[in-house]
Amino acid sequence: MLAFRRILAFSSRVHSYLLALYLFFALLFVLFLYFPVSEVLITSITGCQMVLGWTIFLEGFWIILASIYQFFYTHVAFVAPLVLTVLRMAAYFCISIVIDMLNTVILHGFSFGG
Repeated sequence: MLAFRRILAFSSRVHSYLLALYLFFALLFVLFLYFPVSEVLITSITGCQMVLGWTIFLEGFWIILASIYQFFYTHVAFVAPLVLTVLRMAAYFCISIVIDMLNTVILHGFSFGG
């Protein structure tokens, strides 16, 4: 079962790197909303963000399920990957919501009352 715990730790590290890569693409997207660039570049960055987002979500889901399986199999709680994965997924959702809000404000403006 030690090998399975190592796989969980490695998967948790990969999940961190995926979040860092998503943050890089998010910063590019925000910068490209301000600077004029071609539509093809924005479309490709949006596509990369979408693929990375689903990868982050599915990898996090796998880590959570694997942590629960490991707990029921060995009766030893390996909490660090589980808690860190939940925090990284929350960070991903917060980043994506903020980017969507910035995109809406930049493209459509800001108004009160609908």
